[in-house]
Amino acid sequence: MLVAVAGGLAGCTSGIVDDPSFPEADVIAGADGELAFEPDEVTVSVGETVRWGFAEGGHNLSCRPDDADPVAVPDDAEPFASYGPEQDPGVTFVSRGETYEHTFATAGEYTYVCIPHADAGMVGTVYVE
Repeated sequence: MLVAVAGGLAGCTSGIVDDPSFPEADVIAGADGELAFEPDEVTVSVGETVRWGFAEGGHNLSCRPDDADPVAVPDDAEPFASYGPEQDPGVTFVSRGETYEHTFATAGEYTYVCIPHADAGMVGTVYVE
């Protein structure tokens, strides 16, 4: 259940989550200045929402296979991203302290990236049961 994931996350990133300017989130992008999503894997049920919080500027989230490798979504799932369809993913970022969320309607494995840092390994996975 997502609540368990979020509860575990708060203990792992207490310095960031306790920062009053940082929003509550299930996954942190750029925690401690790292080019990573933390945690890099979460498991939720169909119909649940994951919220990504951005600890630093200069990051985004893409789960659109056409925009980057190694992004992947299940066959019947809709791709999603923190930027609009007409925006350039290489220069469209989420500001520090902002969030992006997505509700998962289709079971399966979703691999997402931060477009400017995908080659540096800023990759995450959501498993939807």
